[in-house]
Amino acid sequence: MSVFDLYYEDYEKWFEKYSKIYEEEIKTIKAILPPFKKAIEVGVGTGRFAKPLGIDYGIEVSEKMAEIGRKRGIKVDLVSAENMNFEDEFDLILMVTTICFVKDPKKVLANCYKALKVGGSLVVAFVDKNSALGKFYEKNKKNSKFYKEATFFSKDEIIEMMKEAGFKNFECKENLYGDSLENLRFEINDCNQGAFKVIKGEK
Repeated sequence: MSVFDLYYEDYEKWFEKYSKIYEEEIKTIKAILPPFKKAIEVGVGTGRFAKPLGIDYGIEVSEKMAEIGRKRGIKVDLVSAENMNFEDEFDLILMVTTICFVKDPKKVLANCYKALKVGGSLVVAFVDKNSALGKFYEKNKKNSKFYKEATFFSKDEIIEMMKEAGFKNFECKENLYGDSLENLRFEINDCNQGAFKVIKGEK
């Protein structure tokens, strides 16, 4: 059973408790999101990002989270990112903090490349392990219900894996500056020291 099936209520409560962080994450993704007609969120969860970003379809492994996503109006199929099998179908794929939970990130990125139309974009949002907040998460992850099993990546590692999958023309935006959730400064910039990074690559 997925950790997200067990703790889906805690997941939802996190967004309510840290609503300002959530709002800033949405703004940061919007700052880089290209126009799209047909999109999918891989690891759509409860639809917390898909809904405000106008994405109406996603895949998810947690049945409990998928149920909430459907209540938010998202069409959710229970499929893992490693097993997704689309070809030339979407002009946008979004992944928000999904990359740190998948078992085989290189396979997932290859699946995303295959699923995009030529000229389509993959947008990957994650907490950078080299940021102050990323280092805090890494140090304390054994105490976290969610991050215990996570693998954190740096911006360069994500871009390198995306390049291997065939992506090009990279852009990066960031937000969240500080070393704890209670002590963050918010500002959207090109990527440097911020914790929440959003990388866009094109097929």
